[in-house]
Amino acid sequence: MQEPVIATALLIALTGWCAVHCALAAAGRGCPDRRLEPIEFVTALAMVAMVAPAADPLPRVLWAALLAAAAAWPALLLAGRMGRHHRSAPIGALRHYPHHILSAAVMAALVLLMAPAQHHAGTGHTGGGHGGGHAAVPEWALLALVAYFLVHAARSAGTLLPRPAAGSRPRAERPARRPARVHGPAALTSPDLVAARRTVMSIGMAYMLLGMS
Repeated sequence: MQEPVIATALLIALTGWCAVHCALAAAGRGCPDRRLEPIEFVTALAMVAMVAPAADPLPRVLWAALLAAAAAWPALLLAGRMGRHHRSAPIGALRHYPHHILSAAVMAALVLLMAPAQHHAGTGHTGGGHGGGHAAVPEWALLALVAYFLVHAARSAGTLLPRPAAGSRPRAERPARRPARVHGPAALTSPDLVAARRTVMSIGMAYMLLGMS
């Protein structure tokens, strides 16, 4: 009984950190695409609300509406970029849009499917999704989504590993140089923090989906 409690508390703490980081990054400068930060902010808060429903004052229908809007917004942005500006839009600026669309859509479905079971059981554990919500989702679909989010978490975590630059000289031939440190608001939008946040979010999504299987 202790393992689910510890995992749930850890998920609340990490996704809460993700929500705070999204809010600070959206309010700051230097973010690669600030229009995606509010979407991740809503998704992270919804994850916290689903794991700890006793501390959530908002009704599930409102969360589902917010998450549906969070899924529709990047879809509209992606359609506009791929349409009028598809030639000038860099691929790196577009590759995260489908992931955010899927994440918000899955969260909206989870909110609606898990709400009756959580209300009946009166517990915040994601395993409360057994029953009506689980019966509405095929097992293969849950496992496919779990596999996707785990792969996405692994890919995001892989970007945190140091990689040698292509064509770089051996260590003995390179002059010693201290790594540059980033301080202040610019540190909030560093690639490492963004990658860590996406890793946490994907692991949290996989954990919640496993709770329904």
